[in-house]
Amino acid sequence: MDRILITGFEPFLGHPVNPSALLAEALDGTVVAGARVSGVQLPVSYDGAGGAFAAAFDRVRPDAVLLFGLAFEDEAIRLERVALNLDDTTHPDNLGQIRRGRPIAGDGPVGYWSTLPLDTLLDRLTEAGFPARTSRDAGGYLCNHLFFRARHLIEGRGLAVPAGFVHVPPLEEQVADRPGRTGITLLRLVEAARLMLEVVVQESRTTAA
Repeated sequence: MDRILITGFEPFLGHPVNPSALLAEALDGTVVAGARVSGVQLPVSYDGAGGAFAAAFDRVRPDAVLLFGLAFEDEAIRLERVALNLDDTTHPDNLGQIRRGRPIAGDGPVGYWSTLPLDTLLDRLTEAGFPARTSRDAGGYLCNHLFFRARHLIEGRGLAVPAGFVHVPPLEEQVADRPGRTGITLLRLVEAARLMLEVVVQESRTTAA
């Protein structure tokens, strides 16, 4: 495995920063377990996210893809199992578009499984002291939309590129004014992401051996 593509989203819904974008920026150009990482920030737009991902995918030609997004109300790293073929939320994207009960791809399946080694990722994150859990799906907003678009592109091209979505909690400063809430530092978030990348690289090498 030589190249990994990671993505984060721009700020959205009034949040001044998005830790997933900061994470992608921090890891862009680094090397993890011998694999070069390309980090890209994507727009929070139904009409733009899929195309921006496809452009990054074609440019990087990755051997693995990890998509990151913010789950503001969560305090754990959330490993998503399924991408649903459904946009369904009352929240507008950054262009004001709202999608309710709308299929993402008319020619697509009901959903796609993540092809990341989720159980191994969960074990390694937990062993390293990071709060983490698996989740059934990535919701009905842009995170799920991108997750589905990415898996649909990879499946449509017949590529054996592992890909999945990871929700991250807010940064400490984002919840400093909320009693009882805890966030994560960017440093710890980067450490967690590097650990996940190492696991993906190691699992891919083991599978290929």
